[in-house]
Amino acid sequence: MVHIVVDAVAVRSGSSAIVIEHLLDGWRALAVDDRITVLTGEDGPGFPVPEGVEVQHLSTRMPGPAAGLWLRSVAVRRAAARLGADAVLSGVPASGLVGTGSPRGIILYDLRHELRPHQFSRGTRVARRVSWWWSMRQADGIFTISERTLHDLQARHPRLATKARAAVLGADHVDAWPTAARAEPPYALAFGHFANKNADAVVEGWASFCATDDRWRLRLVGMGSADRASATELVRRLGVEDRVQLMPWLDDEEFQECFAAAGLVVFPSDFEGYGLPAVEAMRLGIPVVVSADEALAEVTGGHAVTAASTSAADLAAAIMAALELTDEQLAAGREHTDSLAWRRTAQVVRESLLAATRSEVVDSLLDS
Repeated sequence: MVHIVVDAVAVRSGSSAIVIEHLLDGWRALAVDDRITVLTGEDGPGFPVPEGVEVQHLSTRMPGPAAGLWLRSVAVRRAAARLGADAVLSGVPASGLVGTGSPRGIILYDLRHELRPHQFSRGTRVARRVSWWWSMRQADGIFTISERTLHDLQARHPRLATKARAAVLGADHVDAWPTAARAEPPYALAFGHFANKNADAVVEGWASFCATDDRWRLRLVGMGSADRASATELVRRLGVEDRVQLMPWLDDEEFQECFAAAGLVVFPSDFEGYGLPAVEAMRLGIPVVVSADEALAEVTGGHAVTAASTSAADLAAAIMAALELTDEQLAAGREHTDSLAWRRTAQVVRESLLAATRSEVVDSLLDS
């Protein structure tokens, strides 16, 4: 039995919260006797915590940005020491900034800010360059969420990559989603919450597809107010107002219901660290259209329809091809996701942290 402290102080709703939530589920299934403590800010974790996992709230009276910096540095280190952590896992790179006094691993989702810098503000790029590099340099282990992110790290930061391992994410969390019959009329699901999701291209491709079909609808979820206003104008200009529904952020229950009832997922992202919606769709037996992005090719394993480009014509052609997939082909896609299990993700992380812990013990004995 070991005591793992999960530093979730800087974890926010979205990808990192989803990953930590399901990683903890996988860890509990893998090593039920381990003690796990989650560190969060005063507002608590932005994700459900499995039964048996402790939560410690960190707080400070410091005002403004200094408070967040103190929590992600001094507060995390002090809490790890007070709790007697065998190892610490930071849920995002920009935390545990002054070390933890015990072996520490971090989860690295992607290097999009380096490879697609135009999709980020200058301030965000500078902040990530400084805090991420510093955090990864101090870490004992870096866990990438895919082989693609590991390859990117090896290419751009070969010294840091020597202590990195791919802890590929799972897909089996959707097994707990509520079952839903396919909606009628049928609809496709797409995503618009970040620039890399290519929401405009999806709408244009959908308009081209609509010229060949009069049944299917498109639900574009995760649209902020500004993006929704822009997309509304595009939809109007293309004359598909009755075929496209622009939807805001959904809570977990609404999202799961919306996803499970979809008849198609359109996900032509221009950059992914992993591509969770693609494997979720495959796990649910839903045909999926993806781009030729390296991570999407990795996680879908040839079981998705890959659009030749994000042009309207190529996306429309890919959508039509996806709707022609047979039950046998969709079943093969679901079988492929059997290899993507959160228990295996947790196993990679746990084994690496335990190895770092043993190494530290040996070093201390030699020093003494």
